[in-house]
Amino acid sequence: MDRRIERTRAAVVEAAVALASRGGPAMGMTEIATAAGVSRKAVYENFGSRDEVMRSATQWLLRDAVPVPGPAAPAGSGSAPEDSAWHTVLVPIVAHMTHHRQYYRSVLSAPASAAARDAVVDHAVSELHQERRRRAEPVGDPSGSADGPRDRFVAHGLVGMIADALRLRPDVDLRCLLRELAEGLTAPTPGW
Repeated sequence: MDRRIERTRAAVVEAAVALASRGGPAMGMTEIATAAGVSRKAVYENFGSRDEVMRSATQWLLRDAVPVPGPAAPAGSGSAPEDSAWHTVLVPIVAHMTHHRQYYRSVLSAPASAAARDAVVDHAVSELHQERRRRAEPVGDPSGSADGPRDRFVAHGLVGMIADALRLRPDVDLRCLLRELAEGLTAPTPGW
């Protein structure tokens, strides 16, 4: 990729994160372009839409939400929830979202929040599959599907609950919320 394009994309992403972190969920492409010091046309040429800007901004921000590998428990060993692949993946994401609370409160409660939510879900599912590979567990879900529709379903639900909590209760302790929501994630679901 051309260095000029890389600089423009980086400036736009960083500007979007800064604007959203200041509580600007309704920011438009003009506001993002101005904050980035580029033309509105450059933003559209590089991203195409505000949703793509927010997806890229969220992906960029998530780069520091990397799980610390937990113990490799044998599949089906009935280990504690703290030893599960889900726990290993979700704890750093929730810590990351706590650290960037205002950004996530802003983008996940905006009218067009789907792109940012999808970026968090994609990150969680990708990290979950990597952690399962590291543990030599089956990737995907108990239905045998490698793409893990159940994993995506659960991740979407968790991100949705976190988004709702941030919107409705700005002072919510996301770590406690995660503990409440994650109970039972390691238990097999009959019929899957």
